[in-house]
Amino acid sequence: MTINSLDFKHGAKFSGTYRVRHPICKVSRNGSQYLSITLEDATGQIRAYSWSEKLLFSFKDLNCVNLSGSIRAFNNSWIVNVFNAEILQSEPEHPLALIPRSICPLPTLLEQLSKLVNSISHTALRRFVESVLADDEIAFRFISLPASRQHHHCISGGLLEHSLECVAMVSRFVEFPPAELELAIIGALFHDIGKTKTLKPVGKLTTTGFVCDHDSLTLEVLATHLHRLETICPDAALALRYLWTWRNGKKYQHTPLLTIAETIAAADRISCGLNVQDTAFSNQPDWRSFARFGEKNSFWRPKLELRSCGR
Repeated sequence: MTINSLDFKHGAKFSGTYRVRHPICKVSRNGSQYLSITLEDATGQIRAYSWSEKLLFSFKDLNCVNLSGSIRAFNNSWIVNVFNAEILQSEPEHPLALIPRSICPLPTLLEQLSKLVNSISHTALRRFVESVLADDEIAFRFISLPASRQHHHCISGGLLEHSLECVAMVSRFVEFPPAELELAIIGALFHDIGKTKTLKPVGKLTTTGFVCDHDSLTLEVLATHLHRLETICPDAALALRYLWTWRNGKKYQHTPLLTIAETIAAADRISCGLNVQDTAFSNQPDWRSFARFGEKNSFWRPKLELRSCGR
């Protein structure tokens, strides 16, 4: 049961899997110790309290827990009384639902990401995407970082925004066989995943970013999950590796072995270009036809109004 689907009635009982945020052991006025936490998932958050001694020092921030409790009205808001909770020992069944909403600067994108994952019909490919998004070290940075320092989508959350824009464009190429199209969609979703190693949240480069290009890190970031996919569907893992490296590899050619690679490259360029173009014109009056962004990017918006014939 997600946070936003809880039955907000005094005394209503529930159970589910959530993230623990900011666990703090406190002391009440009568000297009793209790645990104060926030429960969070992709849909929201709620304060929670436990008076059980065995739970006082059990959790760290961002732990996934299986929890049961009840809703209680307190000081004109809703809180949770925790009955029982234990740390989830395995990969969550729905990892995307457990990405804390507060970590995503553009939280509405989490809903788009969830719909995308649910739309993948190929079992092995869907498991691959879920496995990547269950990896907190990757997922938290993927949803929160900008896509660039000072170019396109350079706001917090811009990396996810750009990635989903590319997915939307690629998904329109219905001329491809469905399985290949899903490969392209996943290729578009994670084509910039190497930036989780090269960018900081404030848009500055990491030490790795000074030394390595993000494209060279894609396979490294996804290595564990690609190896897992390879044991289930070898060609799927190989195809994704190819889609992320065909322009840089020794076997580079103008016509890729998989034509769907062209859709990812085109979507990447278009998403970047449109974002920079929109930024360039954002503070310009409607009558202005030309705008610049930085020193190298100039844009033109033609005026296509029909001229009067003078009659």
